[in-house]
Amino acid sequence: MDVFVVDATVVVAHLISDTFTPNARALFRELTKTVLLHIPEFCLLECTNVLWKRVRFNNLPQAYAERLLVGLIALPMIVNQVNALLQRALQIGLQHQLAVYDSLYIALAESLGCPLITVDSSQETAARAVGVALKPVTDFTPQS
Repeated sequence: MDVFVVDATVVVAHLISDTFTPNARALFRELTKTVLLHIPEFCLLECTNVLWKRVRFNNLPQAYAERLLVGLIALPMIVNQVNALLQRALQIGLQHQLAVYDSLYIALAESLGCPLITVDSSQETAARAVGVALKPVTDFTPQS
């Protein structure tokens, strides 16, 4: 079983169409079959906030956003507490000029000893700098 930390950019790409949606959906199709995905507890909040913004500013129908939220909550991701990671996330954030919430994904991947999947280039740069492996979402190929 492959184990990864996945950030909100990838989770949102699974829910709402963007450049990496086909790859994100291919990744999520593997959940519980060959892949385990870890997220920090606030990832669900981040993703829900993106849905709120899409309704508020991009005309996403509220009923559709609510259905997406139900799907988000149902995803079999492993939700991790962040209390023990806060100090490390602060260190990473300060060393690499990265917001603490982005640094927490890196700290979680570091603590679990697994790769991080993100499409955030600043987060990728910081992860590389602290020795956290990255798994490109593009490694997951959509079904033909």
